[in-house]
Amino acid sequence: MNDRPCFMGIDIGTGSAKGVITDSTGTVLASSSLPHNVDSPHPGWYEQDADGVWWHAVKVLSGRLIQDLPSGYAIRALCCSAIAPCVLPVDRQGTPLRPGILYGIDTRAHKEIEELTEGIGAQQIFDMTGQQLSSQSCCPKILWIARNEPQVYEKTHKMLTATGYVNFRLTGRYTVDIYDGIGYAPLFNIHTRKWDPTYEQQVCPVDLLPELLWSSSVCGYVHAQAAEETGLPQGIPVMGGTADAAAESLAAGVTEVGDMMMMYGSSNFFIMRTHQLRPAASFWAAHFMQEPQTVLTGGMATVGSLFKWFSETFPGRSFAEWEELARSSQPGANGITILPYFAGERTPLFDPDAKGVIFGLSLRTTPGDIYQGLLEAVGFGIRHNLEVLHQQGEDAKRIIAIGGGSSSASLMQCVSNITGCVQQVPKQKLGACYGDAFLAAAGSGYAERMGGIEQWVDIAAEYVPDPALKQRYDKTYSRFRTLYESTKDLL
Repeated sequence: MNDRPCFMGIDIGTGSAKGVITDSTGTVLASSSLPHNVDSPHPGWYEQDADGVWWHAVKVLSGRLIQDLPSGYAIRALCCSAIAPCVLPVDRQGTPLRPGILYGIDTRAHKEIEELTEGIGAQQIFDMTGQQLSSQSCCPKILWIARNEPQVYEKTHKMLTATGYVNFRLTGRYTVDIYDGIGYAPLFNIHTRKWDPTYEQQVCPVDLLPELLWSSSVCGYVHAQAAEETGLPQGIPVMGGTADAAAESLAAGVTEVGDMMMMYGSSNFFIMRTHQLRPAASFWAAHFMQEPQTVLTGGMATVGSLFKWFSETFPGRSFAEWEELARSSQPGANGITILPYFAGERTPLFDPDAKGVIFGLSLRTTPGDIYQGLLEAVGFGIRHNLEVLHQQGEDAKRIIAIGGGSSSASLMQCVSNITGCVQQVPKQKLGACYGDAFLAAAGSGYAERMGGIEQWVDIAAEYVPDPALKQRYDKTYSRFRTLYESTKDLL
């Protein structure tokens, strides 16, 4: 027992899974990744095989990480995160009865969303759950299974999330963390943090739902069969875990009120620690990883996908070349204003019918102006979210930027200039699995709970806003906001 303690974190994303082992100071001892696929059997349906993708990833990554672990270390705890919210029905033996239905990208339950909203009432749902039903919600998808796959529903013992299924395979216990619990509106009461049977007649009995616990709590211990399949030590604790985005925010160093993770991927997603639970129609409110932490979350529908569309529509230049052309433009993009709603918009508009607009074109417009306009459109969309957060009584004091877009100095500086906010980019790029490793260390008592992640996170770059450019952007931001209001009825 003289081996030094280390901790494993595994995150299962939409297109790949990542794993890491760290010591108690956050030093990476081993890491690995594994790509996988998403199935789409019908338009608007997105599924993954719980055993063939989720559990397979845990087995493969565990084996690789253990093989690569330097001698003299012993794994003391494990934590997993995964895409969320997902719906997976299992029978009394815990065997999946169908592929897992994925999060908001799966839109099969649109009729059930409308019926539940109309039958219960949008305000009643919001009062209990702090949100409105959407394609992110689990309960409409559970109702869809009951109606369209009755033979599956009749055999269902529990409805699990992706993280919940992995934890079941490891420990034999059915659980879901409280942060993921918000995905079960209208059966999750955000005020009591418990399942609420008020509307179970409209959805399903709350007995079908797993046990609620905090992300940093121990949900069980690796049993013999799981140890045999994964190579993990039998009996080590497994933390409750959480959604991938929440684990990613922890890996970025979000620990204090006012800290905000700003993820720049194909879309944009942010998580900001708040003073108190603050349900807001413009965002998603949630309890976080341990009491009394609370957050507001939201994001834009398109960020990286905007630039991907642009480069594919106007091929022939690399992103670096486009950014160089943008530098030949100027702040304000020579009169070009772009609405980035190429796939509708999430927060704070919640307008799935919104469309992209390129406004202000003239014979003097250059390709660099349009690319500069795209950079600014992202900044304006983020500023809009920050302003509405301010109206709700919450301000971002520190923004930690992560994701592929954070590697673009042009985009980072543009967003900071537009919003007036400093952005920090962490050195560590492993993402959610790194946050999982910390949860494993904190939950097993080897690291300070939550606050200790600051000692793990080093900042690689910082972008400070230019006050003169901020003042200049105030005018173009006003045009951005007016443009949406004056065109939304046309779109």
